[in-house]
Amino acid sequence: MTTLEELLQVHHRLTIVHVERWVARGLLRPSADGENWVFEPVDVARAHLLADLTDQLGFDDEAVETVVDLLDQVHTLRRQLHQLGVAIGQQPTTTRESIAVALKDLRER
Repeated sequence: MTTLEELLQVHHRLTIVHVERWVARGLLRPSADGENWVFEPVDVARAHLLADLTDQLGFDDEAVETVVDLLDQVHTLRRQLHQLGVAIGQQPTTTRESIAVALKDLRER
């Protein structure tokens, strides 16, 4: 867990204004430890990404939200595909072979 102060120290380009704006827009989701925000590793990484998008690439808030939403969708799809692959891998050999044939047929269309 990372405090707001630690987050700002690690990412020198960030200011409290950045972080408060991103929290208000739902782009960062800290938990509270008493009166202080605490950030999970995923939010620390996201803060770094948000800083890059705004400072280095010049994206405005709306574009940043769109990019983050798309990235979240990609991560969700990757997780779901991984789970599907694991589920398929647990099936009997004949089922896995049938799925492989069906996928090959779909690719050839």
